[in-house]
Amino acid sequence: MTEREAWIAFNRVQGLGPATARQIIEALGSLCAVFEAPIDALMQIPGIGSERAQLLTRELKEVSVEEELERASKTGVKILTGVDEHYPRLLQEIPDPPLALYVAGDLSVLDTPGIAIVGTRHPTMYGRETAQRFAYQLAVAGYTITSGLAEGVDTEAHGGALKAKGKTIAVLGGALDCLYPKSNTALAREIVTTGGAVISEYPFGRQPDRQTFPMRNRIVSGLSRGVLVVEAPVNSGTLITARQGMEQNRPVMVIPGRIDSKASQGCHALLKQGACLVTSPEEVVEEVQDLFIGKSARISTAVAQSAKPVVVNEERPAPVLQTEERSVLANLEDGGTLIDVLIRKTGLPAGRVNALLVSLQIKRLVKLMPGGTVMRAS
Repeated sequence: MTEREAWIAFNRVQGLGPATARQIIEALGSLCAVFEAPIDALMQIPGIGSERAQLLTRELKEVSVEEELERASKTGVKILTGVDEHYPRLLQEIPDPPLALYVAGDLSVLDTPGIAIVGTRHPTMYGRETAQRFAYQLAVAGYTITSGLAEGVDTEAHGGALKAKGKTIAVLGGALDCLYPKSNTALAREIVTTGGAVISEYPFGRQPDRQTFPMRNRIVSGLSRGVLVVEAPVNSGTLITARQGMEQNRPVMVIPGRIDSKASQGCHALLKQGACLVTSPEEVVEEVQDLFIGKSARISTAVAQSAKPVVVNEERPAPVLQTEERSVLANLEDGGTLIDVLIRKTGLPAGRVNALLVSLQIKRLVKLMPGGTVMRAS
C-alpha cells in the first residue's frame, strides 16, 4: 500500500482523525507503516492506547481503497490527500487539516484568494440581500467565495458569486454523494460547472450529522483569507466558524444588523468583543490586506486610491470580563484544557462555551491548540 492510499484508508475510518494520524507519523514515520506494525507497537504510541490500537488493526483491514478510488473515478471526483501536490496550501497551515478532500469541480480554485461568508440558516431579508451583495462584489474583485451550501446566508453567498460570474467553493457537512440540503442540488451542480468546487472531507456514504457540520467549519475558514459573518444569533454554529478562523489567524469581520433583531445578536456580541465591523466590500478587502494588483483585481481605482492604511494600536485597554468568561479562565489548567473538559467543569452548554471562547480569543486571553485544547495566551 502506498502512503497516499494509507491516507485515504485512514480517512474512511471514523475516529481516526488528523491528530491520530499525526501521532502515528511521528512514531512510525508514515501512515502506511501501520499496516505492518504489530498491535503492541501501536499501543505504545502516545494517545493511541489499547482500544484505538485494536480499532486501527480491525477497521483498516476492512477498508477497500481500490473501491473508493474506482467510485471516485466513475463519478468524476478527485481525492486529495496531505501527501498530494495539489492539496490546498492554506489548509496545510491549519492545526488539523483533513486527511483527504473529495473534490467535485476545479482543483485550482482551492488555491485562489478566498473569503468565507457565513451566517444563519434563517436570515432576514436584510441578511439575504447583504450576503448576496457582498459576495457579488467580492467575486467581481477577484475573490473566491467560500461557504457551506446550507440554506440561508450560505446559499445567498454562493448565489451572489455565481451572479458575478465568479468562483465559489461549497464545503459540505457530509459526503459528496449525501448532499444536504437536497434543495441545493441544482446550486451545487452550477458551482461545479462554472469553475468552482464542491468539496468534503468525508468518504462516500457518510451522512451529515450534528458532529460533521461543526467539523467542516474549520475547512470553510481554513481555505479563506478572512471570515465575514452576516447575521448570526447568539449560540449560532456560525460562531464556531468565527472561532476556527481566529485559531487559524484569519481576520474575522462582522456586518452589523438591527439592534432588535435576534438574527444579529451573535454578530453584535462579536463586535462588542472586538471583531472588525465592516459596512462595505472595500473594507473587507482592506481588512484581509490582499488588494492584489492586475487584471484579476477589478476593484475601482477610486476605491483603491481612497483606501487608508490600517492603524494598529500598540496599547490595548484591559478587557472587561463577564462572570462566565471568568469561570472559563478559572477552569483552565496549566498546559491546556480540552474544550469538552471545560464544558463539564463550568456546567455551561457547549454552544455557550464556544461563544465564550470566541470572546476570550478576541480579547487575546486564550488560544486554541490542535486537538481542541484551550490554553491561556502568553
